[in-house]
Order: sequence, then C-alpha cells, then structure tokens
Amino acid sequence: MDNLDLATVYARNCSVKKISEAEAKPFIDTNHRMGYCSCRHRYGLYVERATGSGELRLPEGTLVAVATFSNKRNMSSKGGNPGSYEWIRYASLAGVRVVGGMGKLLEAFCTNIHPDDVMTYVPADGSDGSGYLALGFEYEGISEGRGYKNRKFRKKFYI
Repeated sequence: MDNLDLATVYARNCSVKKISEAEAKPFIDTNHRMGYCSCRHRYGLYVERATGSGELRLPEGTLVAVATFSNKRNMSSKGGNPGSYEWIRYASLAGVRVVGGMGKLLEAFCTNIHPDDVMTYVPADGSDGSGYLALGFEYEGISEGRGYKNRKFRKKFYI
C-alpha cells in the first residue's frame, strides 16, 4: 500500500497514555511486520477528536499507534552514554498514517524518562529511516548479523 492510499489521523487530535503489555502486544502483533518484542516502556496514542475534512473519523478512544522502548542501558563502558534507551517498535493502525504520531510518542517518553539518548534500528530492506531523521535522529551506519542488515539511528539529548 502506498502512503498516499493511507487514511490520515493527526496526532494533535490524540492523547498519549502509558499502556500495559496486554494492550501493546496484540496491537503490535497485528500492525508491525516483526511483531511484539520484550520492552520496558510502552506508550499508546488514542483518538480524542477529528478536526479536518481529510481526516479519518474513528471513535474516541481508538488506539491508533504504539511505541515501545527498552530499559536504560549503561553504554559508558563502550564510550557511549550512561542513559541510553532503544526505541524498539513503532506501529500505527493498519491502513492509517498518523501524522505527527512518532514525534508525539517520543516526546511523551522523553518527558517521562529523560534519556541521555535514544537509538533505534530500521531494517535496511524496509525503510530509509526518513521518519527518524525528521525527528532529529542521526544516521550512524549499518549493523549486520546473520540474516539481517539494519540502519542504526541515534538522537542525543545531553550536551
């Protein structure tokens, strides 16, 4: 499906809530190509209203996007930061583009947790990572292993 074929929901018309594994797991299993993965922090984006004629009208309270993050990883022994977190999954409802959704969920995570940095991996055969670049992440290179090739991105929040 081309992005132009997706229905649109605006994150400005949604609220962010911390969610449980019981809420996140079925959503990600259904809407992310790699399915759910163990994580520490989970945030959901819920419809509050629709304001534009081009916006998909969903019932109030509909979960339209989920982001999951790791626990803090002390990377100082590897020359990194003591408060590094991994953005593990982001998924939006199938067939729906949530404009501003990634940014709103990242902002909620950062407001609650105050990370030194957040890093993430994007399958090299599935995305160029432009969504993360638009959020201020920097490209760090390719990570390869048995059967995978990922692009690595990081956003630093410390000086």
